Amino acid sequence: MDNIKIIGEWYFEHDGIREGPFFNFITTDGLAQIAELLKGASSPYLVVGDDTTSGETITEIFRKAVSTVTRTGNMVRFRTQLLTSECNGNHNKWCIYLNGSATAGTGTMFNLLLQSWTKTVNTTLTVECKIIVS
Repeated sequence: MDNIKIIGEWYFEHDGIREGPFFNFITTDGLAQIAELLKGASSPYLVVGDDTTSGETITEIFRKAVSTVTRTGNMVRFRTQLLTSECNGNHNKWCIYLNGSATAGTGTMFNLLLQSWTKTVNTTLTVECKIIVS
Protein backbone atom coordinates (compact mmCIF):
# COMPACT_ATOMS: atom_id res chain seq x y z
CA MET A 1 0.00 0.00 0.00
CA ASP A 2 1.40 3.36 -1.04
CA ASN A 3 0.92 6.45 1.07
CA ILE A 4 1.23 10.05 0.07
CA LYS A 5 3.90 11.61 2.24
CA ILE A 6 4.59 15.31 2.38
CA ILE A 7 7.59 16.62 4.27
CA GLY A 8 8.04 20.24 5.25
CA GLU A 9 11.67 21.26 5.81
CA TRP A 10 12.88 24.66 6.93
CA TYR A 11 16.42 26.06 6.74
CA PHE A 12 17.97 29.25 8.09
CA GLU A 13 21.12 30.68 6.52
CA HIS A 14 23.11 33.50 8.08
CA ASP A 15 26.76 34.54 8.29
CA GLY A 16 27.79 31.65 6.01
CA ILE A 17 26.10 29.10 8.29
CA ARG A 18 23.18 26.93 7.25
CA GLU A 19 20.99 25.60 10.05
CA GLY A 20 18.45 22.82 9.54
CA PRO A 21 16.65 20.98 8.39
CA PHE A 22 13.89 21.75 10.86
CA PHE A 23 10.75 19.73 10.29
CA ASN A 24 7.17 20.87 10.59
CA PHE A 25 3.77 19.34 10.02
CA ILE A 26 1.15 20.11 7.40
CA THR A 27 -2.02 21.48 9.00
CA THR A 28 -5.50 20.10 8.45
CA ASP A 29 -6.31 23.08 6.24
CA GLY A 30 -3.04 22.51 4.38
CA LEU A 31 -3.97 18.87 3.66
CA ALA A 32 -7.37 20.01 2.41
CA GLN A 33 -5.65 22.54 0.14
CA ILE A 34 -3.42 19.80 -1.32
CA ALA A 35 -6.55 17.70 -1.96
CA GLU A 36 -8.15 20.72 -3.67
CA LEU A 37 -5.12 21.03 -5.95
CA LEU A 38 -5.43 17.34 -6.83
CA LYS A 39 -9.16 17.74 -7.47
CA GLY A 40 -8.35 20.54 -9.89
CA ALA A 41 -5.87 18.47 -11.92
CA SER A 42 -6.50 18.75 -15.63
CA SER A 43 -8.15 16.05 -17.74
CA PRO A 44 -8.26 12.93 -15.52
CA TYR A 45 -8.80 9.64 -17.35
CA LEU A 46 -9.53 6.10 -16.21
CA VAL A 47 -7.17 3.76 -18.05
CA VAL A 48 -7.57 -0.04 -18.06
CA GLY A 49 -5.08 -2.69 -19.14
CA ASP A 50 -4.92 -6.46 -19.51
CA ASP A 51 -1.17 -6.97 -19.15
CA THR A 52 0.57 -8.44 -16.10
CA THR A 53 3.91 -6.67 -16.55
CA SER A 54 5.37 -5.52 -13.24
CA GLY A 55 6.29 -1.93 -12.53
CA GLU A 56 4.67 1.35 -13.40
CA THR A 57 3.53 0.34 -16.87
CA ILE A 58 0.26 -0.48 -18.55
CA THR A 59 -0.72 -1.79 -21.95
CA GLU A 60 -3.90 0.19 -22.51
CA ILE A 61 -7.01 -1.50 -23.81
CA PHE A 62 -9.52 1.13 -22.66
CA ARG A 63 -9.52 4.82 -21.72
CA LYS A 64 -12.37 7.09 -20.67
CA ALA A 65 -12.56 10.57 -19.17
CA VAL A 66 -13.34 10.46 -15.45
CA SER A 67 -17.03 11.22 -14.96
CA THR A 68 -16.76 13.24 -11.73
CA VAL A 69 -14.08 14.45 -9.35
CA THR A 70 -15.19 15.53 -5.88
CA ARG A 71 -13.41 16.58 -2.71
CA THR A 72 -14.48 16.37 0.91
CA GLY A 73 -11.83 17.74 3.27
CA ASN A 74 -8.60 15.93 2.48
CA MET A 75 -10.28 13.19 0.41
CA VAL A 76 -10.61 13.23 -3.39
CA ARG A 77 -12.80 10.83 -5.36
CA PHE A 78 -12.37 10.08 -9.07
CA ARG A 79 -15.53 8.29 -10.28
CA THR A 80 -16.10 6.87 -13.75
CA GLN A 81 -19.17 5.05 -14.99
CA LEU A 82 -18.68 2.28 -17.53
CA LEU A 83 -21.75 1.49 -19.59
CA THR A 84 -22.77 -2.03 -20.62
CA SER A 85 -20.99 -1.64 -23.98
CA GLU A 86 -17.71 -0.35 -22.48
CA CYS A 87 -14.58 -2.13 -21.29
CA ASN A 88 -15.96 -5.68 -21.33
CA GLY A 89 -13.64 -8.60 -20.66
CA ASN A 90 -10.97 -9.60 -18.16
CA HIS A 91 -8.72 -6.81 -16.90
CA ASN A 92 -5.69 -6.66 -14.60
CA LYS A 93 -4.71 -3.01 -14.26
CA TRP A 94 -6.63 0.16 -13.51
CA CYS A 95 -5.16 3.67 -13.25
CA ILE A 96 -5.95 7.32 -13.15
CA TYR A 97 -4.01 9.46 -15.62
CA LEU A 98 -3.85 13.24 -15.19
CA ASN A 99 -3.40 15.80 -17.98
CA GLY A 100 -4.52 13.22 -20.52
CA SER A 101 -6.67 13.10 -23.61
CA ALA A 102 -8.71 10.46 -25.42
CA THR A 103 -5.49 9.34 -27.17
CA ALA A 104 -3.80 6.27 -25.64
CA GLY A 105 -0.51 7.01 -23.89
CA THR A 106 -1.24 10.67 -23.17
CA GLY A 107 -0.99 12.23 -19.75
CA THR A 108 0.82 11.21 -16.59
CA MET A 109 0.05 8.01 -14.71
CA PHE A 110 -0.99 9.20 -11.25
CA ASN A 111 -1.74 5.86 -9.63
CA LEU A 112 -1.96 2.19 -10.53
CA LEU A 113 -4.11 -0.62 -9.15
CA LEU A 114 -3.22 -4.24 -9.88
CA GLN A 115 -6.58 -6.00 -9.53
CA SER A 116 -8.11 -8.64 -11.76
CA TRP A 117 -11.72 -7.96 -12.69
CA THR A 118 -14.19 -9.25 -15.24
CA LYS A 119 -16.86 -7.02 -16.74
CA THR A 120 -19.65 -8.39 -18.91
CA VAL A 121 -22.07 -6.73 -21.34
CA ASN A 122 -24.83 -7.05 -18.74
CA THR A 123 -22.96 -4.86 -16.23
CA THR A 124 -22.90 -1.13 -15.68
CA LEU A 125 -19.86 -0.52 -13.48
CA THR A 126 -18.92 2.54 -11.46
CA VAL A 127 -15.20 2.70 -10.70
CA GLU A 128 -14.10 4.93 -7.84
CA CYS A 129 -10.53 5.83 -7.00
CA LYS A 130 -10.42 7.51 -3.59
CA ILE A 131 -7.27 9.40 -2.58
CA ILE A 132 -6.85 10.50 1.04
CA VAL A 133 -4.15 13.12 1.65
CA SER A 134 -2.78 12.63 5.16
